[in-house]
Amino acid sequence: MKTIAYGAELIRGIARNRGLLLEFAGKDFQRRFAGSYFGVIWGVLQPLLTVFVYWSVFQFAFKSGPVNGVPFVLWFMCGIVPWLFFAEAFPMASNCYLEYSYLVKKVVFNLDILPLVKIFSCMVVHLLFSLLILVFCIVFGYFPGIYLVQLLYYWVALVALIYAISIITSSIIVFFRDLNQLISIILLVGMWATPIAWNLSVLPEKYQSILKWNPIYYIVEGYRDTFVNNVWFWEKIDLTIRYWVILVVLYFIGLSLYRRLKPRFADVL
Repeated sequence: MKTIAYGAELIRGIARNRGLLLEFAGKDFQRRFAGSYFGVIWGVLQPLLTVFVYWSVFQFAFKSGPVNGVPFVLWFMCGIVPWLFFAEAFPMASNCYLEYSYLVKKVVFNLDILPLVKIFSCMVVHLLFSLLILVFCIVFGYFPGIYLVQLLYYWVALVALIYAISIITSSIIVFFRDLNQLISIILLVGMWATPIAWNLSVLPEKYQSILKWNPIYYIVEGYRDTFVNNVWFWEKIDLTIRYWVILVVLYFIGLSLYRRLKPRFADVL
């Protein structure tokens, strides 16, 4: 019950400090590219080159054809764009207390918003790439229409997932810095364990069932359902319920850790 009450208070605190949160996210985004000649262009160019390299390898080297009638480049982009956001925002949110250690020592500052500061900072580039997917859809003759509305739902679901996991990792990293190396390994394995560049249907049914427990799978398929498949999220009610159950469990674990470890942050930073 203490964890639930603490979680409710955390949400209220974030709501009260939403203005500060958005202000910090904007400054964090600017600071990431401060001093570089091309500035924010690097924030777009790097993931764009990543998309191009992966697509080139699978399209031309592995001769990947259309997936369920959808051109491979479009199908692939719907999967890689949310993954790139996750792969960038998750480690940055995990390190937020180390980076903003000077704020951790300020008693009056609401530390609860720091993981979200990093997530929202990364969200700027993700919004641009979501728009790029829409452009590709139009080029290939696909237009989501009313289904585009549910992209807001998947944005919220993805941000909630990153925040839930980063509450756990950011609390631990303060005391165990080697977790950064483990996160890099997890992201490397996660990229290939998630059907982003390959179709889940190539696996036997029993392995498909296991991989569907991966919450990123739900997001990736959600983007594809939004942009090209024209499927509402409630039409996959089993996956939707499974996703939010996993999220609640992650939040409970994260809040329990955060509540116990937060008072000791200032002592080790």
